[in-house]
Amino acid sequence: RHAPVAEARFAPFLSLVTDLSAAQDAIAAGFGKDCRYKIRRADTKDELTAEFILEPEARLEEFRTFFDTFARQKGHEPCDAQWLRAACQAHQLVLTAAARHGEALVWHAYATAGKAAWLQYTGSCFRDRENDYRALVGRANRWLHWKDMLQFKDLGVTRYDWGGLFEDESAADRAGINEFKKSFGGEVERSYHCEVRIRFRG
Repeated sequence: RHAPVAEARFAPFLSLVTDLSAAQDAIAAGFGKDCRYKIRRADTKDELTAEFILEPEARLEEFRTFFDTFARQKGHEPCDAQWLRAACQAHQLVLTAAARHGEALVWHAYATAGKAAWLQYTGSCFRDRENDYRALVGRANRWLHWKDMLQFKDLGVTRYDWGGLFEDESAADRAGINEFKKSFGGEVERSYHCEVRIRFRG
């Protein structure tokens, strides 16, 4: 919500939002020059394929295996399997993937509701690989975000939420993640995550 809900527990949330109601060229024009170049190169030279999975139940384990490997490499928590199953059963989960020659390079997971999509998980496995491969995966990640935006736009989604920005950029990895997201333009937005009790047990 844009403001805290009365009598609810809430936490402030900083994120970046891309308006997908704009024309495709206008959205791309907001990207940084380097970002546009890497997407264009990925599209024309890297031989990538993209999947946009609206019914992801049969692919959940494949996604979890990939993401949890990525999480271990980065020292992060694994994905929340219970949340993924619940979002899938509610038909509010979309998975996307970029691959080259059958090898998965990047996966994204989104929560969706109405005309909005929120990035929940993004994973790419390239640690301990050579620089050319790392650069390829980086381009694939940007390219997949752009493909995701276009697919969501075709489905009538107008709000693409990047799933949060770090308030504190003192750590290099956090600053790098923020810089990556901001290279796509968009608007920085502060909102509030609110937990509202619906029943007494809640």
